[in-house]
Amino acid sequence: MKKGFQQLHVCHVIANINEDVGGPAYSVTNLAQSLSEQNIDSHLFTLDYQEHGQQVSTNNVKVHSYPATKLAKLLRGFQPSASQALHQLAATELDLIHNHGIWMFPNLYARQAATRYNLPLLISPRGMLEPWSLRNSWFKKLPAWFLYEKQNLQQAIAFHATSQQEANSLRQLNFRQPIAVIPNGVTIPNLDNPPSREILVSRFPQLAGKNWLLFLSRIHPKKGLDNLLYVWKTLVNQFPDWHLIIAGSDLIGYQAKLEELTATLKLQPQVTFTGMLSGQQKASALSNADLFVLPTHSENFGIAIAESLAYAVPVITTKGAPWQDLEIYNCGWWIENNQQALTNALIDAINMSSSERQAMGIQGRNLVQAKYSWKAIAKDMASLYHWILSGGEPPICVQFSNY
Repeated sequence: MKKGFQQLHVCHVIANINEDVGGPAYSVTNLAQSLSEQNIDSHLFTLDYQEHGQQVSTNNVKVHSYPATKLAKLLRGFQPSASQALHQLAATELDLIHNHGIWMFPNLYARQAATRYNLPLLISPRGMLEPWSLRNSWFKKLPAWFLYEKQNLQQAIAFHATSQQEANSLRQLNFRQPIAVIPNGVTIPNLDNPPSREILVSRFPQLAGKNWLLFLSRIHPKKGLDNLLYVWKTLVNQFPDWHLIIAGSDLIGYQAKLEELTATLKLQPQVTFTGMLSGQQKASALSNADLFVLPTHSENFGIAIAESLAYAVPVITTKGAPWQDLEIYNCGWWIENNQQALTNALIDAINMSSSERQAMGIQGRNLVQAKYSWKAIAKDMASLYHWILSGGEPPICVQFSNY
C-alpha cells in the first residue's frame, strides 16, 4: 500500500453501469457506495452506453465515466483513450484495482494498469465463468480467451465469488488463487407505505383484479422464459385469476421471439410484457406481486431473487441459481431446471392461501435482512482488501485451493 494513506483507495472497473443492463450495474455501484462507510475511498471506472439508459447514480463514489465510442460499441468496449485515463488514475491514486466481469476490453485495461503500476488485481467474474455462460456464444468468447482473458484471470491475486457455486466453477477451471465468497447485498425497502397497484394497472389495465406472478430480470435466453411460457400455457385455465407479468430490459431483441411464442400459445390475455421497470413502477410490481418466478438456467447470485424476498414476495427458482436458502428458510421453492418441476412448484404456490404465501414472504425478508444487508457485505469486502494489501489472518470468507 502507498505510504501516507490512512484510507484505502480502490478502483472498481466495470464495462458499464447503465440502468437497462441490470444486475452488476446495481450491485457494483451499491458496493462501491457502501464501502465508503468502511473507510474505503471508492473510484469507479466505466464506459457510458447512453442507448442503454441512464447510468446508475451513486453517492460518495468518484465515477470516471467515458462516453462509449462507435468502435467501443462494436468491439467489446475497445477504447484506448479510456485505458490511458485508467493508467493515469492507477499511477497516482490507487492501492488496489477490483475488476468486475470479463470478456470486455475495460477488463483488460484493469489488468494492464494493475501490472504496470504493481497494484493487486481482484476479479469478480459476476457469473460469466459459469458453465452455461461459457457455452453460450462460445465462438465469440474463444478468441477473447486466448487473446487476453485467460491472462487477465491468471494475473488476479484473488477472486471474489458471490456464491459457493460460483467458487466451485472457478476451481473447475483450474484457478488456484484464493477465493472470497461474499454475496451481493440488497437494499431493504420500507414497506410501511408501499406503492399502490394502480401505478402499474393504470399502464396495463389487464392487471386489474388479478393475482400477479412476476418475472423481473433481464430478457435473455439464460433466464428460461420460454420454459415458463410453455408451463403457463398448461396452467392458465386452472388459475384464471392469475396473470403473468414479464418485466425487464431487452438488450438483444429476445423479447420479440417471446412475444411471438406467446401469440402462438394464445397466451396474450394472460401475459403482459412491461419492458424495463424502474423507480415507483418497479417498486409497485414488487410490492404487489403475489409470487416471483425466475426459471433460470444459470445465475452466479440472482439479485432479482434477493430483491423479491426483500419485498416479502416468495420465490420460485431453479437450481441454476445458488438459492438453497429458499428451502432452508421456507421462503420459496428451489427446483430442478425442467418444465415438470416448474409446473409442480407453480401449482403448489398458487394453491396456497394468500396468508400462507405472505408468511413465506416475511420469512424471506427476514433472511435478506440478516444475511444480505449492504453494510455486512461491505464490511467483508473491506476486510478482504486489507488482507490482500497487508497480509495477516485471512478473513473467514476466504477459501484456499487444496492443490
